[in-house]
Amino acid sequence: MNRLWRVAVYEYKRNVFKKSFLLTLFSVPLIVALSVGLGFFLTSLQENDLPLGYVDQAGVFTSAIPGPRSGQAEPVEFIPFQNEDEALFSLEAKMIQAFYILPPDYFETRHIELVYRNKPGGNAVQQWYDFLQINLLADQQGEVNSRIALGTDVTVRSMDGDRTVAESGPTFGNFMPLFITMAFLAMLLMSSGYLMGAVVEEKEGRTMEIVVTSISPGQLISGKILGIVAIGLTLFMTWTLIVVSGIYAARWMGSSWFQNAAIDWSVILATIAIAVPAYILVSALMAMIGIMVTTNKEGQSVSSLFIILHMVPLYVGIVLLNNPNGPLSITLTLLPFTALTTLAIRNIFFSVPGWQVGISFVVQTLSALGAIWLASRAFRLGMLRYGQRLSWQRLFPSRQGSMERRNP
Repeated sequence: MNRLWRVAVYEYKRNVFKKSFLLTLFSVPLIVALSVGLGFFLTSLQENDLPLGYVDQAGVFTSAIPGPRSGQAEPVEFIPFQNEDEALFSLEAKMIQAFYILPPDYFETRHIELVYRNKPGGNAVQQWYDFLQINLLADQQGEVNSRIALGTDVTVRSMDGDRTVAESGPTFGNFMPLFITMAFLAMLLMSSGYLMGAVVEEKEGRTMEIVVTSISPGQLISGKILGIVAIGLTLFMTWTLIVVSGIYAARWMGSSWFQNAAIDWSVILATIAIAVPAYILVSALMAMIGIMVTTNKEGQSVSSLFIILHMVPLYVGIVLLNNPNGPLSITLTLLPFTALTTLAIRNIFFSVPGWQVGISFVVQTLSALGAIWLASRAFRLGMLRYGQRLSWQRLFPSRQGSMERRNP
């Protein structure tokens, strides 16, 4: 056991302290932050908090009622003007971003004229129509006018009652399982390649022949996989800290998408429970491929198949969302490779039953243990086959061939 830990620590240190790993560690959060920041910047360009003016020739705002306040948008001030000349003067002086003209026949034609030099912000236009609507309903009693002006607030609830989605759409918390899945897929793409590359290099350099004199193949492969898992946890924990910091920063900036994260920790734990054995499974299979092939380039072309298999549920995502408890959804949840992504997609609008998560966890764990055994077997068979490719027939010998060897 002590030798296994030594291999794990060596594999961890050998990769973590590389410049390429540090670049990978911080480049992904940086790219995500730049993308999110660009989205906020483009959204801010469509908003304008300058006052809006209006010329009321129809008498709609004789006793103006302030518009209803909803969401996180800053309130826009509405300034009345006696005539168009006054409003145009303020527009030229950049005191207002635009002004509306309600003609005397407004109640008959419902025609409004908008005057501006630059298109007013979407937030200001929306608040203007709320302001206009509540004043058109001024003759209603009590809070009826405000309630009508605010409109409906629809909440989409799953049939089991465990998932709710507001009318504005899913929040950050609803997509959290999918984000965790994407993070694990990125870790698979990055860190698992280290293991395959290390095995290929050791095979090409013939260091395997020296290593196996002091450690068993099973301990060597298990130690390498354990080191890669530790590398993946380092990536995940670092990205988690960066994401949490980003969420608090977004809340401080007033982003409504992050105000009510509504994170379901049971779903998060279920996702991680499936992700860990899925990560070990792919790591072991990549190690096995590194042993079977002769060059690192050849191994990379084969290992990309595992990433594609994890992406299969995304291609049928519409089917999964339309029928989250159908036969296809349940099957993909239980199978290796597809379970992690399928579970994340289903958990957006549907609560996956605990028995399905439990069976999937058992399947992923058994598959991971089987992959470790296969990698150890491939290592024993191929450690002295320098420069030669280990065939699948040698890895899975036929029953007839085994009997022939027993009875020559």
